[in-house]
Amino acid sequence: MIRTYQRAANDHDLGAMGRGRGSFLGNILLTSLPLSAILFGIVYLIWHSVWIAAGMSTCLFVASLVSNILFFRRKKQRARQETDAKAVETLEVSASRVLDIGFVGDQGPAYCFFVGEGRALLLVGQWLLEFPSFPSASFQLHCWFDTKKPIRIELTGPQVEPEHADARLKPEHRFKAFELFNATPETLQQDLDRAFGKVQA
Repeated sequence: MIRTYQRAANDHDLGAMGRGRGSFLGNILLTSLPLSAILFGIVYLIWHSVWIAAGMSTCLFVASLVSNILFFRRKKQRARQETDAKAVETLEVSASRVLDIGFVGDQGPAYCFFVGEGRALLLVGQWLLEFPSFPSASFQLHCWFDTKKPIRIELTGPQVEPEHADARLKPEHRFKAFELFNATPETLQQDLDRAFGKVQA
């Protein structure tokens, strides 16, 4: 079973968004500047050129600065969505079976949750590693409604050991962090090929 609804963003959503990102000033002083200085030293030792070392370390610092500015700007924008009743989409999932499927390169892990009526929810990506007690047959997946980017997973049931599946994701498959598609455990490989292949039926 799967149920979907929209709601306003809350402190848990905003906290999950900023998890591990520290503060703007802290990131600049404790990460960007030291890394730029280290790069300057390494490049200078290799090429013995202050200009090359300064240029490369400055590029790294500017890139880090821009990345932090964009992130904290997005976080501030999201904070305003605490009054938007449709800012967050929540999927309440209760699965009859959970399958661990093969994945390409460093995309994994990848799980298929069978939610009844010939439907399955595919979750893929290293972001799942942030939830050590996952997977569970029962959980809530919270994502931003506009971008469909996952925010966090909230477990509503005990952790389960997923079944191993012979089906796997292929290099030609195109999918997002989570996808709802038509599938059964018995025909999972064909269902993945049909739903996420380059030429979709």
